[in-house]
Amino acid sequence: MITVSPHPTELFSMRASVNGLTVFLDNFAIIDLAKGDPNRRKRFIATLNRGVEVLFSESNAAELSGPQGGSFKTIREFLDEIGTHWFPIEFRPDVCIEREKEQQELPFFCERLIKTFTAERLKRSPEIKIADLPRSLPSDFFRLGHFMDWLAPQRDEIINGKRQMGIRLGDRIMDHWTEYQKNPGWLDDSLPELPFRADRPATFVYTNLLRLLVRDAKGWTIVPNDGIDFGQAVIGTAYASIATLDKNWKRRVDKILPKPNRLAKTYYQPQLDNMVRDIERFLDNAALRRGHGLC
Repeated sequence: MITVSPHPTELFSMRASVNGLTVFLDNFAIIDLAKGDPNRRKRFIATLNRGVEVLFSESNAAELSGPQGGSFKTIREFLDEIGTHWFPIEFRPDVCIEREKEQQELPFFCERLIKTFTAERLKRSPEIKIADLPRSLPSDFFRLGHFMDWLAPQRDEIINGKRQMGIRLGDRIMDHWTEYQKNPGWLDDSLPELPFRADRPATFVYTNLLRLLVRDAKGWTIVPNDGIDFGQAVIGTAYASIATLDKNWKRRVDKILPKPNRLAKTYYQPQLDNMVRDIERFLDNAALRRGHGLC
């Protein structure tokens, strides 16, 4: 939830909070939920009205603004159905890791992006009285479709940033791999395996996944898109309750990361039906527990 209120010296102040179940959707999941089984789509949207929030990044928006024609229209309608049940997140794990070191309350919150969006919309909306915030704010002010429209002109810049992140990741992996080949003990000395810490989940995922990639670097070819896939695997599994990932990244997260940990439960493309069903069951069980608490 994002709350906007008056501020004595700035245009407004903003507060963010996340309550209940959070879901990170990779773009394949957004597209499949939008264009696939209509009943599954309806059921997923219904869970949002029961307190579930979608974690959504500018990386998601940039990729999804690419399709044109009927395909884009269907995806856009789905995003509008998500409405205000979403939360803007960073897609760069290094930013989140630095914030974890600083012990920030919500290290994954992309305040920079949503503040700019809010400021520009407020300046173009004279009917919204700043002094009366949040009461004067329309209920659909943070509708995801509005955010997509605002971000669309920045698509090329965002995609280029993702590409550069992929290149940096590839260079880092190959540099580490070269050291590892010269001295197998280098990996444990310079990049030791980390145990899970609830206050530093992104640090845990990032470090241990990077170790895995260094060990496996000879067996796969690094492409620029691996950078964003790596970043999404880190952010999604570190901060969401449920995350959708590419099959290979799901395998790495599920089988390789040290246990125990409190990371997201992960699903890949053929498991979206299971994901929606599991979300419904979680909500039903939570409602049942609340009901017992009232007895």
